Amino acid sequence: MLTVQQHEEGLKKIKAGLATKVRILVPGEACPVCVAIEGVYEFDTVPTLPPDGCSCIGGCKAMYAPVLDMFGP
Repeated sequence: MLTVQQHEEGLKKIKAGLATKVRILVPGEACPVCVAIEGVYEFDTVPTLPPDGCSCIGGCKAMYAPVLDMFGP
């Protein structure tokens, strides 16, 4: 799983790119805390990963992904 620093670096790259928002993706085997934060966020409201209280086995399963809603065909 990703470290706190790796999550922070990923979020920084998303903010510096073409993204307009940030999506938190969570796989089905994630803990309830991670499932609760799944969704799309503005840059200034995106939760940090791993979230407080994360109990995913083997480490936090949530990850950041860019939202590119103003780009594409």
